[in-house]
Amino acid sequence: MDRHLSLSQAARLIGVKRKDVQKKIQENKLKVMEGTVVLSDLKRAFPDALYEDNTMLEKMEKNMRDAVHKMAQSEREGSHIDALSRRLLKLNKELADERNRASQMEELLDSMKQKFLSIKLSTDEDNPFNEIKDWFNESLISLDDEINISPLQQMEEQIKQFMQPHIRLLPSRHNYISDKSETLLESALRSGLAVDYGCNNGKCGKCKAKLISGQVEKTAHQDYIFSSSEKSQGYILTCSNTAISDITLETEEAVSADDIPLQTLSAKIKNSQRLGDHIIKLALKLPRSQRLRFMAGQHLELNLNNHTREDGSTINAEYSIASCPCEPHNLEFHIPVQENEPFSEIILNHLKKDEPVTLTGPSGSFVLDEDSPNSLIFVAWDTGFAPVRSLIEHAISLDLAENIHLYWITTKVENHYLDNLCRSWNDALDNFSYTPVLSEPKTDIVATTLIQHLHDEHSHLLNFDLYIAAPGHLNQHLKPLLISHGIKSQNLYFESTFHGDEIFD
Repeated sequence: MDRHLSLSQAARLIGVKRKDVQKKIQENKLKVMEGTVVLSDLKRAFPDALYEDNTMLEKMEKNMRDAVHKMAQSEREGSHIDALSRRLLKLNKELADERNRASQMEELLDSMKQKFLSIKLSTDEDNPFNEIKDWFNESLISLDDEINISPLQQMEEQIKQFMQPHIRLLPSRHNYISDKSETLLESALRSGLAVDYGCNNGKCGKCKAKLISGQVEKTAHQDYIFSSSEKSQGYILTCSNTAISDITLETEEAVSADDIPLQTLSAKIKNSQRLGDHIIKLALKLPRSQRLRFMAGQHLELNLNNHTREDGSTINAEYSIASCPCEPHNLEFHIPVQENEPFSEIILNHLKKDEPVTLTGPSGSFVLDEDSPNSLIFVAWDTGFAPVRSLIEHAISLDLAENIHLYWITTKVENHYLDNLCRSWNDALDNFSYTPVLSEPKTDIVATTLIQHLHDEHSHLLNFDLYIAAPGHLNQHLKPLLISHGIKSQNLYFESTFHGDEIFD
């Protein structure tokens, strides 16, 4: 049995850059099939590239041969593979439970910190309280400093990832890794894939898929009854099964914004955080039994249920989702602080943790063309970074593009309110580049500045898709300029329905 790897997986496994793998392909020294390479071919193309020797590859291949041998022996002799699989599932569930407890402890620590800050003590108790507060803050900083994964741990995690079941979806040909502690549906959503589903508890049948190859195990009860024809064709519910080998599924998957249904869900305030003078990061959490189905780059209408205007109407506003579809339970929004705007004023001064917020949507067609082979350029003006962030994280999670370049244009340095996040992408990913850009808020100056950057940093633009989140009139000004510099009209995508600094001359 040989393993198929994506280009990024191959590069990480042997310790080289993705472009080195691509160079071997261009030189016909490495075969590629549907975006993947075979492990044995990779070993021949890079005989000396793996951590100074081939130990990890040899160990991995030996594990694969042993696994195949044991599976064959199991079929012949009726050995204990099923019992071992169930034991592994149980252990994985225990691991998931421990991770959940750890997450709850993190929230408790955060709540404790907020509680310290809110306690009002008398003057003669100030010093003891300050000592406790300082100790608590120093302990948190120390804890963050100690969380450092060693190279050996990283290697072990890579091996573990490659040994987990790989899922291939048809007809989209998307690939993802499934953790055996998760259902097929859960791991698909965690990977950012817009697969079809409904109730998520085995009743509606919307998540049904045809098992083309491989083995699955039922892990949850289902009430949905398949027809005789569906049973004979091998249909399963992805919300009730997990993979115990590499599998191929034929399933419905959203390929455009029109495929995503309108939803109304109730979320709760998780927290809000000021990111500078003019931005609030709002985090919402959905109940465990609910997920928002959306595509990266779309937006939602938020209704503050416990607050009304003077005329009694509900206070609502529409904002782009700043988080990835791979986190359907946790949603993030970047709310601009604006004068005479009741939504941001309530968030700043009146909103409390766990307050309900009604979500309606999603809407918008500023989504990735996942079938395009082109590299990606993202351009964000001010808070247009919110939908762009969602698109970037989605592209990264699915390994969609050969190269990604982000230009974030603002009028002030401090308006790059998540600059550290962008720089972390730039440092961690060999195919990602980040350019913060400062410009006057004038349409012609912004356009000229962007065109100059594109001209200086990219020799040609024919093989790029551009996604631009900026005020409408700036988009209209940019489109003919970009086309004149080599971008095809069908490779340009614009988002103009976002809240941001739209003061242009």
